[in-house]
Amino acid sequence: MSDPVAAALRLGLRRLVRRGLRGIWLRGTLPDPPFVWAANHHSWWDPFVAAAILGDRPAGVLIAEENLRRYPFAARLGAVSAREPRRGLGLLRSGRVLVIYPEGALRPAGAPGPLHRGAAWYARQVPAPLCAAAVRVVVRGHQVPEAYVSLSTVDCPVTGLLGDRLGAQLSQVDGLIARTDPHTPLPGFRLAVPGHRSWDERL
Repeated sequence: MSDPVAAALRLGLRRLVRRGLRGIWLRGTLPDPPFVWAANHHSWWDPFVAAAILGDRPAGVLIAEENLRRYPFAARLGAVSAREPRRGLGLLRSGRVLVIYPEGALRPAGAPGPLHRGAAWYARQVPAPLCAAAVRVVVRGHQVPEAYVSLSTVDCPVTGLLGDRLGAQLSQVDGLIARTDPHTPLPGFRLAVPGHRSWDERL
């Protein structure tokens, strides 16, 4: 049975992304569900970017217990407590994508911090593909931020390999940001979710 409240919340999230970001650009391809989306967490926008890229794919997200208590409506969008690994496994085994931020907290932009082992553990238990999602949200030559997502599948679901892959992908994205004309999208990325154009572009 559909949940009208959850549907309204998802619509609101899509509008938030389209009005608050200039767009989301993507490099790489998503595996078929179920899979684990393991991403760095360096921006307030990160979970909204994940939801926008996943689109209509059924998904859930692992969040801290205190955040679930603070935002109880998140449960209607598939959020489960990180303290309940069986529920996370249940989401994956039911064919959903499980979004995880293995750094465990919002961190400054840069290289990934130390990773918890949960993302790789979930991928091994099901088993399911482990997708490294390197996400960078940055203000460049336009009015609102742009989001860039670099995806790759970690062939062997091991935390150390996931950390290496996220670090390498973030380093590549940061290098492109440093070398690319700020008015143009980064090379090698395609526009996956259009957003809000700057006022000068609209004029």
